[in-house]
Amino acid sequence: MKNQSWKTLAFAGIGLLATAAPALAEENKETKDTPKLSAVEFNAKITKNSEEVHNAGPLVASYADVVEKILPSVVSISTYSKKQQGRTGAPGGFGSGGEEDMEGLPPMFRQFFEDYMQKHGGQMPNPNSPKGRKAPRGPQGPQQTGLGSGVILTADGYILTNNHVVEGADELKVMMGGQTKEYIAKVIGTDPSSDIALIKIEGTNLPHATIGDSAKLRVGDVVLAAGSPMGLDQSVTHGIISAQGRSGMNIIGSNKGGQAGYENFIQTDAAINPGNSGGPLVDVQGRVIGINSAIETRSGMFSGIGLAIPINMAIGVVSDLLEGGKVQRGFLGIEMGNVEPSMAEYLGLSDEVGGVTVKTVVENSPAAKAGIEEGDVIVTAEGTKVTDPSKLRLMISSKHPGTEVKFGVVRFNETTRKPERKDLTAKLEILPDKLNASIFEKQGGNKGGAKAGGFIEGVKVQNLTDENRQEYAVAEGVEGVLVTGVEENSAAAKVGLQEGDVILQVNRKTVKSIAEARANKGEGANAVQLKVWRDGQTKFLVVKN
Repeated sequence: MKNQSWKTLAFAGIGLLATAAPALAEENKETKDTPKLSAVEFNAKITKNSEEVHNAGPLVASYADVVEKILPSVVSISTYSKKQQGRTGAPGGFGSGGEEDMEGLPPMFRQFFEDYMQKHGGQMPNPNSPKGRKAPRGPQGPQQTGLGSGVILTADGYILTNNHVVEGADELKVMMGGQTKEYIAKVIGTDPSSDIALIKIEGTNLPHATIGDSAKLRVGDVVLAAGSPMGLDQSVTHGIISAQGRSGMNIIGSNKGGQAGYENFIQTDAAINPGNSGGPLVDVQGRVIGINSAIETRSGMFSGIGLAIPINMAIGVVSDLLEGGKVQRGFLGIEMGNVEPSMAEYLGLSDEVGGVTVKTVVENSPAAKAGIEEGDVIVTAEGTKVTDPSKLRLMISSKHPGTEVKFGVVRFNETTRKPERKDLTAKLEILPDKLNASIFEKQGGNKGGAKAGGFIEGVKVQNLTDENRQEYAVAEGVEGVLVTGVEENSAAAKVGLQEGDVILQVNRKTVKSIAEARANKGEGANAVQLKVWRDGQTKFLVVKN
């Protein structure tokens, strides 16, 4: 683990140094023995309360009643590995336990791991031993590799936690507060894309939490975070909801199929530290409204910004895991981007809030079948204003395949030379297991000559050749007209066109040469709409004549 990984974001779980091998690929063979429970049966077992939190008026002097209500359902989760190799790629994980791993930790974290491993029999270098020798690493049974938290959802032992808490573990042990008994837990299902996991212990009449409604939360609501920070079980901290809908933080990484994670975090200033991962975030009535997951930090410890997964999102994921073994997410088939100011003005959206630009439409996708086109700006989905790409992506992914979604789009009509509003309905399909940038790329190359020219005032362009493609690092398969110069203070420069950009479309029509670009621009138009490629990304710009 490198130092820089602690500068911004850290998972709130503790990964010990003899980290677990990626054995969950085998899906914990014991789970096959667990009776299958349908999502309907599971939800019937959960205690729910979706009433709004009301302002109690005077300042509350104690939350002891709330704490007594939630703590019995909060558990500590210890992970164990039968192998001694490092867990590569696991969020918040560490390497093989060598000195390099220790050097990568902040000093306060390093001391904690040394103390913890000494107390629990882990393998650690002993700087006071002769010549600094390390303890032998022979076969000694499963080694503890991580600590986290969880919350019991049902009386028969279903526990909600984070995927990164259990990922890679060969064995899971659960302890309930105030008890010395250890339960062996089985993994029922995991979803790395949302960082949610469902595990189960055997038991009856177990204390279980009441589930709230995260859709009714408000910024400023008082919350408490419970769990086992730094291995100190049954700990509770207090704060408020600082913000909602935090996304695009790249905390939940891409899965094996190349798809980025789904983030919609609740932000809180209730202290969350390593070991809190998977524990509940509760409201003042003791209802679970989130699952503690990560912190933003420069030190590896809490610095005032904790992040939790909304409980509505978590329960939705768990229901899918129980129903079909994996989460069934909707797929629209577009690549999205923010609306550039020039594009907003061109389409008369200056007074609109948000919206996303459709940069690419996948062939034969639900979007293509619905009539959505490149260059469209989606302003509403299901009657709700679209504010940014991450929110729209999250909304689409939360729908099941086969769901019909109505979109409001704004498109520039080249015949009337005016923007127009369209309502289009797309029937979502299942999100492919493997989805990456290649699905949006169009293959083929342009071998046209390098004749320089221009079709926009203040802009120099060339047809793409092997030579200038290499000079400007233009990827193979990108076709269009290369921008080789943009005059300072020109209309094109003011909207963000840059040297090295590749113009893919002019007025919504694909171009492969300067001649096609000039023809598509037309005569007498007040503005020209460009789709440009830059460093692997595309965007739409509008240049006024």
